[in-house]
Amino acid sequence: MIAAIDNTFLTLLLNPGATPRPNPLTGVPVSHCRERIEALVDELSKQHGTLLVPTPVLAEVLCFSNAVEAYFDDLKKYSAIEIAPFDGRAAYEMGRMIRDARAKGDKRSGQSGNWQHVKMDRAIVAIAVSRSVDVFYSDDDAQASFARLAGLTVKSTWDLTLPDDVAQHHLSEKSETSWPPQRKPPKSNGLEKPPAH
Repeated sequence: MIAAIDNTFLTLLLNPGATPRPNPLTGVPVSHCRERIEALVDELSKQHGTLLVPTPVLAEVLCFSNAVEAYFDDLKKYSAIEIAPFDGRAAYEMGRMIRDARAKGDKRSGQSGNWQHVKMDRAIVAIAVSRSVDVFYSDDDAQASFARLAGLTVKSTWDLTLPDDVAQHHLSEKSETSWPPQRKPPKSNGLEKPPAH
């Protein structure tokens, strides 16, 4: 399997302090986003799959950090991650996307952002399309919209499974809290002593 991520996913993977976006269905961010994304990368590694980081995504994330070298070192730790450049195939796909949008009368395809931002989002999707990705991972509405328009399957952090080890840790933390008082007497299992007369 070949997958690609946008800057929301890469930021959550590299920056432990990153704030995840809320799930639109619940209005609440998903917990343990980094662990979910790391589990995705691990699963791709086991399947000999690839997780593409388009170069515009990498640039967007690195421009907000002073720890560029550390982030590059982090990315090298994952055998499944590959940096995907904006090359001739991606330029062809992006040109086709813009042409199609103009033919439909809206070069922004319904997005209200400035034109440079729209082009950046399209370039990221064009790289994914040119590399025939199976799934595009994004928590950004505009980015996800462009990916869907290009025919890609889109998933978000709230679609990712919580890894077993994190889920089990969560359960053990919860088991240390006190249980609420029972509202009904427990059912008899037949082993109680009969009441004294």
